[in-house]
Amino acid sequence: MSDVPNRTSVDTDDSWRMIEEAVFRLFDEIADARHVVIGPRLAELGWTDIEAEYPVAACELLFRAQGRSLAQTESLSRVMLAELAALLDGPVNAVVLPNVADGCAPASGAERITGIVAGPVEGHVVVPVSGSAGTMSIAVVDSGRLRCERVDTFDPSVHWSTVGGPLDGDLVEASAEWGRAIAAAHRALATELIALAAEALRIAVEHAKVRMQFGAPIGSFQSPRHALAQASADLEGARALLDQSWRYGGGLSARAAKAAAGRAHREVSDTAMQVCGAIGLTAEHDLHRYVARGLQLDSLCGSHQQLEAMVAEELFEIHTPGTPLPTMLSAG
Repeated sequence: MSDVPNRTSVDTDDSWRMIEEAVFRLFDEIADARHVVIGPRLAELGWTDIEAEYPVAACELLFRAQGRSLAQTESLSRVMLAELAALLDGPVNAVVLPNVADGCAPASGAERITGIVAGPVEGHVVVPVSGSAGTMSIAVVDSGRLRCERVDTFDPSVHWSTVGGPLDGDLVEASAEWGRAIAAAHRALATELIALAAEALRIAVEHAKVRMQFGAPIGSFQSPRHALAQASADLEGARALLDQSWRYGGGLSARAAKAAAGRAHREVSDTAMQVCGAIGLTAEHDLHRYVARGLQLDSLCGSHQQLEAMVAEELFEIHTPGTPLPTMLSAG
C-alpha cells in the first residue's frame, strides 16, 4: 500500500481539491437522510476513475466526509466487499459484522449466523465464519432467509440491524481476504471517528469564544483553554497514527489506529461536553449528535478498549525482551 498516494500526497493537487469539495457537497446533501445508498451518486462523480487514480485517498475521503456530515451510507460494506471481491460470484449488498460483545471476531459458526449489518438488510450478504486455528471462511446468504431486527441504540438516527438464522450457503476459505477486509473496516471507522471528534472539538472551541463569564469569554480562562489544547493534542496523535496506517496498511496498524481514534473521540467528547455544559446535551445543540454517533461507531468491529487489549497481547507476543516496543504505542 505504500506505493499509492495517501491524503497528504495529494493535498497540493488542484484536481483533488475539486474532488474533495464535490464529495463534501454530496454528503452534506444526504446528511439528514436515512441510510442512503451512495454508490449511484458516487458514480455520477466518476468515482471509478477517481479510485483508480487515488485509491487510498479516495477511500479515506469517503469516511472523512461521512463523519463530518453525520450521513449514513453503505460505504463501510463497500470497502470491505472490495477486499472480498475475488471470492464473490455475484452482487452482494452488505457484510455481517461481529456482534458488539465479540469485538472484531465473528461469532457465526458453521451452522448458525449471528451478527450486525450496518444499515437495513437487503439482497445478499456476506457472512464471515470463524474456523479452527484462527482460519476464516465466508458464505453468501440471501437476507430473505434471515431473521432481521433493527437495533434500538442510544443514537436513534443510526440504522443497524441484527441478523440471525441458519447458515446454508457454501463456505469459501477466506483467511487472508477477511483479514484485509476487517483491516479496511478499522481504518474506515477510525477515519470517521476522527472526523466526528474534530467536529465536536470545533463546536467546543466556537462555544468557548462566545460564552461569557465574569465579563470575558470562557476561552480566555486557563482551565478550559488547557483542556481544549489537550483534547486537540489527543486528536492529532490519533490522526497521525491513522495516517500512517492508511499509508502502510496492515492489520495490526489498523487495529491500533481504530483504538487510538476511539479513545481520542472519547477524550475530545468529554472535554467538549465539559466546556459546552448542559446546552451541549440539548436536542437543539449539535454537539450531542457527534458524541453519540462516535460512541456508537467505536463499538463496531471492536471498541477502543477491546482493540487496545488485543493490540497489547499481539505486541507482547512478538516482543523481544530488552528491545523497545513499536513506536505506534506512543500515539496513545
